[in-house]
Amino acid sequence: MKKAAILLMLLLIALAGVVGYGLFNTDLKVIGKSVQMVPATERAAEFAALREAVQKQSLLGTVLKKGDLGGSEEYSYYIYTLRLKNQGLVQAEMVEVQIAPMSSDVLFYGETGEVKIAPGETRDIWCVLLTKGTPHPVRDLRVTYYLWGHPHEVKYTYEYAG
Repeated sequence: MKKAAILLMLLLIALAGVVGYGLFNTDLKVIGKSVQMVPATERAAEFAALREAVQKQSLLGTVLKKGDLGGSEEYSYYIYTLRLKNQGLVQAEMVEVQIAPMSSDVLFYGETGEVKIAPGETRDIWCVLLTKGTPHPVRDLRVTYYLWGHPHEVKYTYEYAG
């Protein structure tokens, strides 16, 4: 009987440790980053599709400035990529990146499908920013996601090292 009580106590301590780990590791960790700047003239077809989507108000993204976009020679794409690791015990669902805009930013969009990151998995997610001119790429990025139906957020500042 004494051995059974000790065994049950050890199982209870182990279970409490797993639950504690799960509760205190419920966030995604940013373990990698990159940004790529591409003049909009190099992606003229994509720019034309974006311009049409903005005019028709059908863009799957966030429009920051209203009005006609004009020619592609005035704009640049910044493609932000974050490598995220889910260290928790629960799948992160509906993961997306949002950008805190600057005055020259026009619109941004990310992946259109639902992004899920399983426990222990590492995954890259991206967000494309269309901006007027070529301002510095320093931006605040917000990664939002859901765990067990509850919203969570990771704030990350992309700092330019060049």
